Amino acid sequence: MRIYLAIATAALALSACRVDPELPPGGKTSAYQPTPVDPSDIFPEKFGMPALPADNPFTEEGINLGRMLFYDPILSIDSSVSCASCHVQQVAFGDPSTFSTGVFGLQTGRNAPSLFNLAYSRKFFWDARQNTLRELVFEPIQAHNEMAMTLPLLQQKLKASPVYKEAFNKAFQHEPNVMDMAKAMEQFLLSMVSQNSKFNAFFPGKFSILSEEEKRGAILFNSLVDFDKITGITLGADCFHCHGGALAQQQNPNMGGISNNGLDPVITDKGYGAITGNSNDLGTFKTPSLLNIALTAPYMHDGRFQTLEEVVDHYSDGIEYDNPTISPMLSAHGGRQLNLSAQQKSDLVAFLKTMTDTTFINNPAYSNPF
Repeated sequence: MRIYLAIATAALALSACRVDPELPPGGKTSAYQPTPVDPSDIFPEKFGMPALPADNPFTEEGINLGRMLFYDPILSIDSSVSCASCHVQQVAFGDPSTFSTGVFGLQTGRNAPSLFNLAYSRKFFWDARQNTLRELVFEPIQAHNEMAMTLPLLQQKLKASPVYKEAFNKAFQHEPNVMDMAKAMEQFLLSMVSQNSKFNAFFPGKFSILSEEEKRGAILFNSLVDFDKITGITLGADCFHCHGGALAQQQNPNMGGISNNGLDPVITDKGYGAITGNSNDLGTFKTPSLLNIALTAPYMHDGRFQTLEEVVDHYSDGIEYDNPTISPMLSAHGGRQLNLSAQQKSDLVAFLKTMTDTTFINNPAYSNPF
C-alpha cells in the first residue's frame, strides 16, 4: 500500500508541473509523402464545410496516427487509461458513468461529453474553456485525475516505440513529438462525423419517414411556446432555439451555445463563469448536440439525469427560473412551467430517439485499430 501511494504521489506531483513541450526536431527523417484527404469527403454538404485549421491539413496517415493515439493507454502515466476509456464508440464516444475514472481510481468532476461533429464547434469542454481540439488534447493527458502524464515523459515513451516512430514518420516526417501528437489527434477528432440518423434523413422536412408519434414530437420540438388561453396547454416546447438545425446544436457561443438551463435555484458549479470571471457567465455551460442523445446518458454536465424522460420532465416541470443567469431563451417563457402532457412528453422522447446514428457508432474508421 505504501509503495502504491508513493507511486501515485510521485505521478501526481509530476503531472502538476506544466513543462512546455519540446518543439519538433528541425530536420525531417524521410521523404515520405503522406496521402492528402479532401475535407469534402469527410463533411456532408447538408452540414456545410466547417472552418478547419490551415496548418493541419487532413492526411490518411495523420488521421490514422490520431486514431492510434486515441485508443492507446500509453498516453497515461501508468499505461492504464486511454481517451477511449472515457469516450466509448458504442455510446457515441461518451461515458455511461456519471463521472469518468482516471489513473489510480481517481474520478473526474463532470460527465464526459460525447465526441462527434466537433469540427463545427467553437468551444470545447462543458465550461467552454478551450477553443481548439489541439489545445484540448493536452488537458486530459496532464490532468492528475485523468491520465496524470507529463509531456516530456510522454514524448520519451513515443520516441522509444518503433510503431510510433514509423507512424509519426509517415504522418509528419518527424520523430515522435507531442506537438505533432496533438495535430494527429486533432485530425482524428475533426474527422468524426455523425450524419446518418433518421433525424438527419428527415431534416429539414421529409415528414413522411417519421411515425405519427415522431411527427408530433418534431412539431413540438420546433414550435414556440404558446399557452392556450382555455386549456393552458402549450403546443410548442421551443427546443429548437438551443438545439436547432441539422446538427441539433446552437453553434454560436453568444446565441445559446453557452447557457444556463435552470437546473438549480442557485449556482452550484460556476461553469463558464469560472473561466471568464464574468458574473453573467456563472452557471453556464456549453450546449451539447442532441444527435445520438438516446445513447449518451447520463445527461447534463454533472450526469444528474439518467433517462431522456427525466430530461424532458426537467424542461417541462422543473426549470428553476430564479437562477440569476438563466438563459434568456427560457426566461422568455415568463417564468411559467410548460407542464407538458404525458402524450407530449412521450412524443418528444420518440422524436429525440430518431437522432440515433447506428452507422456512426459502428463505423470501423473510428474503432480501435489495435
